[in-house]
Amino acid sequence: MMWLVLLIVQPLLIKTGRAQLHRTIGKVSYVLGPLIIIFLFLIGRGAYLRFVGKAPEHDLLVPMVLDIRGFLSFAIFWALAMIYRKDSSSHMRYMIATGILAIGPGMGRGLINSFDVGFGNAIIITDLISLAIVGFLLGNDIYRKKNYKPFLVVFSVLLIGALLWQVRDSAAWQSFARSYAAMFY
Repeated sequence: MMWLVLLIVQPLLIKTGRAQLHRTIGKVSYVLGPLIIIFLFLIGRGAYLRFVGKAPEHDLLVPMVLDIRGFLSFAIFWALAMIYRKDSSSHMRYMIATGILAIGPGMGRGLINSFDVGFGNAIIITDLISLAIVGFLLGNDIYRKKNYKPFLVVFSVLLIGALLWQVRDSAAWQSFARSYAAMFY
């Protein structure tokens, strides 16, 4: 929640001419960003370990797609936002991308609980919505001749994540996930 608060407060500070306060508060992200990455990894690890011996191996390895793509996507977008912190156009777009990642879990749960959408279909729908949002932002940047490269990177990362969800039952994914679990879990 603290990250989402930062994503709301920080642009308001820029808009109201408080760039120095923006930079001062922004230093929190140097601690909070890595903590989020670590916690996302630990959440995935905990979910896996909680069901070891209680569920078939296939059922343990399939949802790892979500955990791995979640923390890696956040790590990529956060790192790029920090690398481009002095290029406000790129920095802003990568920070927006970290917020877009928050759409999926909440919307997915809403689809599942309110509309009785199956888990797999909820993931597909939220992936498509996230891709549509970023696709719109990318198209808008291209049309307005703005810096479109950050949203192209974001779109590519989200597309790879969506494609990984589609191959979650494949032998290739199962093999990778098995190796990943043995190495990190």
